[in-house]
Amino acid sequence: MGSLEIGIVGCGIAGQAAAGFLADAGHVVTLLERFEQPQAVGAGLLLQPTGLSVLRALGLEQEAVAAGARIDGILGENQWGVRVIDLAYGDLHPAAFALGIGRSPLFDLLHRRVLGAGARLVTGVEIVDVEREGARAVALDRKARRHGPFDLLVVADGASSALRPRVFPRARAPVYPWGCIWATVPDTHAFGATGLLRQRFFGTSAMLGLLPVASDRLTLFWSLPTAELEADWPLDLAAIRRKALALWPDAAAIVERAVDAGAFARATYRHVSLPRCNEGPVLLIGDAAHGTSPQLGQGANLGLLDAHALARSLAEAGDVPQAMERFAARRGTSNRFYGTASHLLTPFFQSHHDLLAIPRDLVLHRACLTPPARRMLAASLAGLRRGWWTADTLDADGRYPL
Repeated sequence: MGSLEIGIVGCGIAGQAAAGFLADAGHVVTLLERFEQPQAVGAGLLLQPTGLSVLRALGLEQEAVAAGARIDGILGENQWGVRVIDLAYGDLHPAAFALGIGRSPLFDLLHRRVLGAGARLVTGVEIVDVEREGARAVALDRKARRHGPFDLLVVADGASSALRPRVFPRARAPVYPWGCIWATVPDTHAFGATGLLRQRFFGTSAMLGLLPVASDRLTLFWSLPTAELEADWPLDLAAIRRKALALWPDAAAIVERAVDAGAFARATYRHVSLPRCNEGPVLLIGDAAHGTSPQLGQGANLGLLDAHALARSLAEAGDVPQAMERFAARRGTSNRFYGTASHLLTPFFQSHHDLLAIPRDLVLHRACLTPPARRMLAASLAGLRRGWWTADTLDADGRYPL
């Protein structure tokens, strides 16, 4: 297939990664972004071996590793300090690791990569609808301006996508009843030196997480009901301080610093369910296609894998419809698995049903002590699952083979 005119809606992780790959392949890429000045939105994130492999293909892995913090595993404890989750990437391969990184440094790396690849960036255009012109698609912005037509229009405008209901009127994307507040603060007590994403749970109704995102910085997460995350709902920082300190006294210095600064951002999540990933020449990728809760830490990684799979599918196919079939075959089962698994896990970590913590703690504690189960859980965390019964493996160097 020759060069295509491709439009991409959304300047987030999935959209920019796709723009970089597709511009490299010689396609004429237009990136449509609603903000006048594109910027990162969201908390620090965990790049799994899968996501790191995509950054490697973009030539960004070394810069990302330098900007972030190596994560060797995850440690989750209940309110009594009993280990509930204790997983290590080293169980999959001695050289395997994940990367905690702030969204801003990752955004900046991808943004420079996109501009360097020659993609055209159009800012200040909020795309709200799509029209078909034969086998092509036109994007319409809020001022009724038309962009395109494009041989392929890639929708990557996030979990709260404005275009998703226009493309798939029956798509489901309910908001989860729990979300979180987060803040990035200096790591004054070297929590990051452990190389772990650490969490502390009180039943299912309270969760405090600490993710190293740079050599000297942490992102702190505190779970809250979505109703308390409305923009006009004032955060009760005194109550948050009291509960967090009672739950995790050893993290007192980090909690105090975050609460004193008061610079918490709010995050909510959606469970996105689509009948398929494309409608003709309009394709949804990333959170717009399969947004879910953050329980398995896969959101950004799935979006990066979507971007790579799209470029590969277009390179192999004879036309756009055939490329869409190849893309669905590559990404469908894995995206469905992680969406469903994250959805099923959510009530056991974020809900008002504290009794669910009892089977959670018993099952996960025992599983992490049983080598076959521990390895299966580590593979799920690393993003290697292709479905309920199959998983990929890392290569001889401990990397995910794309």
